[in-house]
Amino acid sequence: MEVAAFERDGRTMAEMPRLARWFVNRSSSRRSARRYAWLRADGALADRSVCLEIGAGNGEFARRVVDGMHPARFVATDLDARQIDAARRHLGRYYPAGIPATLELHVADMRALPFPDGAFDAVFAFTSIHHAGPVHRDFAEVPRALGEIDRVLRAGGVLVYEEFLHLERIRNWLTDHGYRIDRLRRRFRHEWVRSVRVGGGDSSPAAPETSPAPSPPAPRDAFRP
Repeated sequence: MEVAAFERDGRTMAEMPRLARWFVNRSSSRRSARRYAWLRADGALADRSVCLEIGAGNGEFARRVVDGMHPARFVATDLDARQIDAARRHLGRYYPAGIPATLELHVADMRALPFPDGAFDAVFAFTSIHHAGPVHRDFAEVPRALGEIDRVLRAGGVLVYEEFLHLERIRNWLTDHGYRIDRLRRRFRHEWVRSVRVGGGDSSPAAPETSPAPSPPAPRDAFRP
């Protein structure tokens, strides 16, 4: 799938295709409820955490975490400024007096995150990592995005993500850069992974892989679809 573009304030911005945006904004509630339930079951968020979400969708997952887990700060980002506008409208229906100060919405490119090193205790990325490049099945830009996630995540922090593309390659990158895979759930073609940044790995972008090595067995829970 190719990513469209539009002009805003003299800048060329990425834009999600119209059909994809419709799907994200119409179906997020059920998927966000499932992801939030898994997050609670896996105990992936410590008290008063500072959180980053890459690919905000309509903001529903961020809302559930802010209301149910009370992080110190939750920063929801998306590359598409129009999707951030859609999330702001969706959240406005739940917060008529204004979105809480702890919940922030920002336009950001996962390949060049505008945050300092070690700024976050937890990073969430749900079916968004494969969007690192303009062609979703091309892995070339994914290591750059993972390197940025690694940079902004503190040692001991958690990366929780869901993906259906580049599954083994993403897990290989994480284990090669000092992450421990703590939980792996499979549902249809999707993987939900909870990983811990054990140490300060090398977060420089890796070269595109041509023949990925087999990954070590990852811990699994008893979940099955």
